[in-house]
Amino acid sequence: MVEDDRDLRDSLCGLLELEGFPTVGASNGQEALAWLRRHPAPCAILLDLMMPVMSGPEFRARQLDDEVLAGIPVVVLSALEEARQQEGLRGARAYLKKPIEAEMLLDTLRRLC
Repeated sequence: MVEDDRDLRDSLCGLLELEGFPTVGASNGQEALAWLRRHPAPCAILLDLMMPVMSGPEFRARQLDDEVLAGIPVVVLSALEEARQQEGLRGARAYLKKPIEAEMLLDTLRRLC
């Protein structure tokens, strides 16, 4: 999960772990890319848009440029409206509006993983 809000990141990671989804949290896109390049690919990436250091759209552009990482499905988590979420995030598999509905998130991950 790539999310700069520590409380949200920790609570969603905790929920996902309880539901059987192993998780790793990163506070920005740069941290996430560094982790992804050193570990096996996850079944999906949960990605916030507005973050310091490297934003969601910047992360997505770099992810798509890396043929090893390009195929990992991305689920966008954002308070922005869906049309704004899609800017620069071509090919994201889902767009979930904050505040995140737990069941919708879990259903999305069950479908992808």
